[in-house]
Amino acid sequence: MVWNKELKRLGVLFLIAAMAGSIIVNLCAAWYCNWIRAEYNDMLMNVFGNVLEAYPEVREEELVEIVNRRENRGLGRDILAGYGLFEEYGSPSSAVQERQLFFLQAGVNVLFMLFCLFSAALTFGYLGKRQQRIRRLTYYMQALDQRKYNLEIEDNQDDELSGLRNELYKLTVLLREQADSAKASRQALADAVTNISHQLKTPLTSVTVLTDNLSDNPDMERDRRQHFLREIMRQVTGMSWLISTMLKMSRLDAGVVELKPVRLNVEGLIREVAGRLELAAEWKNVSFLIEIPDDAVLQADRKWTEEAMLNIVKNAVEYSPVGGTVDISGEDNSVYTQIAVKDHGEGIAEEEREKLFRRFYNGKSSREDSMGIGLALAKEIIERQNGYITVDSRAGEGTLFVIRFLKQGE
Repeated sequence: MVWNKELKRLGVLFLIAAMAGSIIVNLCAAWYCNWIRAEYNDMLMNVFGNVLEAYPEVREEELVEIVNRRENRGLGRDILAGYGLFEEYGSPSSAVQERQLFFLQAGVNVLFMLFCLFSAALTFGYLGKRQQRIRRLTYYMQALDQRKYNLEIEDNQDDELSGLRNELYKLTVLLREQADSAKASRQALADAVTNISHQLKTPLTSVTVLTDNLSDNPDMERDRRQHFLREIMRQVTGMSWLISTMLKMSRLDAGVVELKPVRLNVEGLIREVAGRLELAAEWKNVSFLIEIPDDAVLQADRKWTEEAMLNIVKNAVEYSPVGGTVDISGEDNSVYTQIAVKDHGEGIAEEEREKLFRRFYNGKSSREDSMGIGLALAKEIIERQNGYITVDSRAGEGTLFVIRFLKQGE
């Protein structure tokens, strides 16, 4: 009551209600008592009037004295009983009647006061327990601010505070999951930084060594110098690609990339990707076999979808044998648009397929210069556009990547 304004208002309202109830009860009791008095007085007026009319010789003083006598009460009771009247219907005198009405009104007030006190005790007892529960919820919310997610719900009940408690429990679960996710993200970021450092360390070391050799040997043979320069260019290109890819993934993770879906012709998209990989394919004498229906289309962001397909097809080219073929097929139906990319390389072991889309993962079959990030980026892009990617591979038969973009309802 000292600090709880709501409880103060409730107490004032309770007192007002009690006072109003007391006034109403007393007014009703007073009305009833007046009605009883009027009935009693009406009976006396009838008795006096009828007696005086029948016996005019009787004086009024004698009649009043006769009415107030109590000696012959038993005789009167017997007479009235003979006419079907009961003792409780009458009253020996107006004074007794007035005392009865006074006790009736006083009793009604006492009972009403007892009822109010009992109701107040129950109400304030309930409010006290309710306030304790609110205080516990307040302490719990303060604990949430300190990242302590340990709400217990064993004493849950079916009321509004329990509803609030349930919502807090849902919030607790969400915050706990977010905290775990944030912790996992921080760990993933730390691992990513470690992996990037490891990935960049080797090419940087190679570039440094090759540069030092070129600097220390100005009279180096032309062919050897050209070999060193090509190797430096290859290492720098790999680092540039890694940094560019990591920036792209960081933008996706941060949610700053706005994918703008447009109507894409699948065959045109794949031929654009194949054109960008034409030089890499020529180095290994790898050819593309593209079989995609002319009317196959999908709704996706052109730039990012091309980036995803570029990584998948590039992976197929890299793991194809010299003189091999990369088969790219398509399918378009009312449910999804499918793109399948198959190489005829050595294949991927079953235990490695589950980890294939992890960032910086390099399996036993990975090339030495593989960064292990291209497929992870492709999967991220595809899944953000209502699609998914699966992989099927058998030793000695190559690897098949299947990408399906689900179509949105009309």
